Amino acid sequence: MPVKPEIAACFDELKSMRQHLHSCPEIGLETVRTVAFVKEQLDRYGIGYEDIGVNSLLAKVEGRGPGKTVAFRADMDALETTEETGLPYQSATKGRMHACGHDGHTATMLAFARYLADHRDLDGTVLLLFQSGEEGFGGALEVVKDGLFDKYRIDCMFGMHNWPGYAENQIVVHHGTAMASEDRFDLVIRGRSGHASVPHACVEPFAAVADFIKGAQSVIARRISAHDKAVISITQVHGGSAYNIIPDEVVVRGNVRTTCAAVQDRIEESLGQLAAGLEAIYGVTATFAYHRKHPPLVNSMPELAVAAATRVVGRENVLTEELPAMGSEDYAFFMQNTKGCFVWIGNGVDSPVIHNSKYDFNDQVILTGASLFAELLEEVMK
Repeated sequence: MPVKPEIAACFDELKSMRQHLHSCPEIGLETVRTVAFVKEQLDRYGIGYEDIGVNSLLAKVEGRGPGKTVAFRADMDALETTEETGLPYQSATKGRMHACGHDGHTATMLAFARYLADHRDLDGTVLLLFQSGEEGFGGALEVVKDGLFDKYRIDCMFGMHNWPGYAENQIVVHHGTAMASEDRFDLVIRGRSGHASVPHACVEPFAAVADFIKGAQSVIARRISAHDKAVISITQVHGGSAYNIIPDEVVVRGNVRTTCAAVQDRIEESLGQLAAGLEAIYGVTATFAYHRKHPPLVNSMPELAVAAATRVVGRENVLTEELPAMGSEDYAFFMQNTKGCFVWIGNGVDSPVIHNSKYDFNDQVILTGASLFAELLEEVMK
């Protein structure tokens, strides 16, 4: 079965909604106007909702009787990027842009909501989560902390993300890990400052920094199996104020990605040992902090997603052998609390990559995504 005809019939309206959302992006947890817009549409559809987390919204569709509780998620926040598309509906706010397609994800969920409003003949409950703060602001964790999984016994949960580089009729389903973890670290090296002409009278921190950076690059090669995926990147080095002064302090910051929780453990341990060793070698003080921001996103129900996707785009367009992305997704926190699956839907082979100032969401994905959600619901409720 292709795209749901009831959803396709509303395409012009859905496209208009998406382009409206694109023109008024909001950052992080500050999705106030976006939530107000979503509430207006849900009121039109006769679907109830409640506030949850920080400026997130949970809509609820009750079926005809008791049964499973199935949840779906769409993110709503934009990025701090100045848009350069020149589109008639481009961002009206300089420095803010829907460069990741969350405007389209929100419109996709609204399309699914409209479909559900006319198809309540099911046993069970459907929850639609419109989430703020996916782009590094902890929006999913705020929803979890606010009791989503305490208030509702969610049997399974599904999400999607548009994906440039794949055709708009292709859906990617990963068996196991779909997205990497994201960890961040801070290393503060403290020495003793002084004149650059007398380094022997100082405790110079930069040599320790250089060894840490070099050592960090050897962790994956020497401490991590070649069969595992991992990335360590040094992203910031701050220190010094003049050509002729050895500084007291240098700060090093970095980013770690991996697709396996055990590898996270090994990398954290290895970087911590590396930092501790600097003290003995260079006589500096090394303060190391490691923060796990997102866990790996692991799918536990890929077969169900494959079956549903096959009915929407055909089995030949359902890709199941693609490598996980090394980018992270806070949807991973939901998968730590229930079963489910997170899929990619092609945004077009020639689409600019996400987080690019010339990116735009492909409105055809609204039809594919909403139809996929409808088919997933039918698959779960069998």
